[in-house]
Amino acid sequence: MSETTQPVASSSSAPPSAPAPAHGALPQPPSRSTNQTQPVLPTTSEEITQLLLHTHSLQYVDQVVVPTLQDVADGKSAADTYQGVKLKEKEKIQYGESILACAESDDVYDIPDEGITRMTAGLTYIISARLEVFKNTSARYTNQLLQFAIRLCTHGDTQQFYLIPKRVAQLSWGILRLSQHLKTVEWAIPAIAGLIQRSGVVGYFSPIYAAYLEACLLARQFEAGLLVLDQVFLHVRTAGATYLDVLTYYHHAGLISAALKDYNRAKQYFVIVVSLPTTTTSAIQLASAKRAILCDLLDTGKRISFPKYTASTVTRAIEKHAGVYNDLAIGYEASKWSDVRSIAGKADFANDCNKGLIDQVLKSITKRRVLQLKEMYSRLTINDLVIKIGQSSKETVETISAILGEMITLGKINATITTGSTPANSIVTFLEDHPQSPGTNAATSKKLPPASYLASQLQSELIEMSRRLGISKEYLRKQANFLEMGSGKGKPGARTDDFDQMMAAEEFSGRGSAVRGVGGNYGDMGF
Repeated sequence: MSETTQPVASSSSAPPSAPAPAHGALPQPPSRSTNQTQPVLPTTSEEITQLLLHTHSLQYVDQVVVPTLQDVADGKSAADTYQGVKLKEKEKIQYGESILACAESDDVYDIPDEGITRMTAGLTYIISARLEVFKNTSARYTNQLLQFAIRLCTHGDTQQFYLIPKRVAQLSWGILRLSQHLKTVEWAIPAIAGLIQRSGVVGYFSPIYAAYLEACLLARQFEAGLLVLDQVFLHVRTAGATYLDVLTYYHHAGLISAALKDYNRAKQYFVIVVSLPTTTTSAIQLASAKRAILCDLLDTGKRISFPKYTASTVTRAIEKHAGVYNDLAIGYEASKWSDVRSIAGKADFANDCNKGLIDQVLKSITKRRVLQLKEMYSRLTINDLVIKIGQSSKETVETISAILGEMITLGKINATITTGSTPANSIVTFLEDHPQSPGTNAATSKKLPPASYLASQLQSELIEMSRRLGISKEYLRKQANFLEMGSGKGKPGARTDDFDQMMAAEEFSGRGSAVRGVGGNYGDMGF
C-alpha cells in the first residue's frame, strides 16, 4: 500500500469571448447534503487502499473514511455496476462486502503496527469483510488472516473503534469463526477481550460480549468469562445488537455461571432469556427454560416459577416441549428420589446437551437427604447417615464425610463433626442457626456499588425521558386532546395511566424500538 499524490481540481472559467453578465447569477438553492456533488464510491481494492492511506486525523476518519466505507458495505455502488437489475438487499450487501475485502490487495498483512493504529477504522472494514467473504476459499481463510486480525485488536486505535461499533462486533464474530475453523479458539479469547477493552462503553450492550462468552465456552475457559458478566446495560441499539444477540449473551452467561457452579446466578441469567418480550418462541428461550429448571433444583431444591410477564407463547412452548424437565422437578421437590433417578435416565437430557447438569442434580440428592435428616435428628453417626440416606444412593462413609465437609465449608449446613474411634463412628451434631458463609459480608458489599450505579443511571434515564416527553409536540398534543375529552380508553374521566405514557415514549423513540422474536421453528441457533 503505497501513497500517491491526488490531483487538485482547478476551477473552470468562462471563455473570453463570452459577454459579461448584466448582473450576478442567482445563488443556487441550498443542497440537502453538505457536499455539492455526490462522492463517487470506491469500487476497486486500489481505490479503497488509497482512501485508507490518506488517513491523517480522526476527523478525516469520521467524516470521510467511515461514511464512504459504510456506503460500500451497504452495497450502494451496486446500482452503477448492475444497471437495470434490481438486486435484493442481501445481494447488495454481499456485493459491498466483496469490494471491501480487497481480495486483489496482497500487502495488507504487511502493514506495520503504527499503520494499523493510524488506519484502524478502514482496516476493520477490510478485515471483517475478509473474515466473511473468504469463508468458502480455503486458500485465503488462513492463519495469516487470523494473526493480522489479532494484531488489529491489539494495536487498533480506541477512538476509531468507537466510531464503528457495528463493524467491531462483526470483526469479533469473524475472529471467533475463523479460530474455530483453525481449531485455535483459545487465541480468540484475548483478541476479543482486547476489542472489549478498546471499544466497549460502560452501559452499552454490544454483540462482542456474546462472541466473547461463546469463545470462553468453546475453549472451556470459564473463569475468563467473568470479564463480561454482571454488566448493567441501559442502551442496546447503539452497536446494532439484534434480539438474537441479547438472547445469546444471557444464555451464554448462564452457561458460564453453571459451569462455575454458581447455580443461583445461572438461573437468573436463564430466566432473563425466557422472560424477554417476544411474539414467537426462540430455540434459545426453550433451551434456557430447561436449564433454568435444573439450576433452580440445584440452588433451592424446588420447582421454578417463571415470571408472570413471560410471553404466553414461551409459556406454552415450555409446557409442550419441557414436560420431562417439569416431571423431574415435581419428583425432586416431593423427594421421590427413585422417580427422579428414573426420569434422569431418559435420553432427552443428553439430546439437549444437559447431561452435565442432570449429573449434578443426581449428585445433589445426597445433600438434600442430609438437609432433611437435619430437621429430624440433632446427632447422628456417619454410619447412621449412610444407612438413612439409603443404599440406592451408593454412598459410603468416605463419600458422606466428604459431602458433609463441603457443605459445612460452604455454609450450606451448620454442623460439627466429632472424630470417633473409626470414621464410621464419628458423630455429626446438627446446630440450629446457620452460620454466615465465608465472605458473605464481602459479597454483599461488592453488590452495593453496581446497585448504586444502576439506581443513579436509571434516575438519569427517567429524567431524560421526562424531558423528551415534555418537548414532544406529538405527546403534548395527545395529552391535550385527552384532557379536552376528559376520558381515556377506559371509563369517562379516567386519568392517563403509566401504560399510556410508556407507549407514548415508545412511539416518540422512533422506529425499530419494538422487540420482535427471532423465529418460531426452534432452529434459529444450535443450542
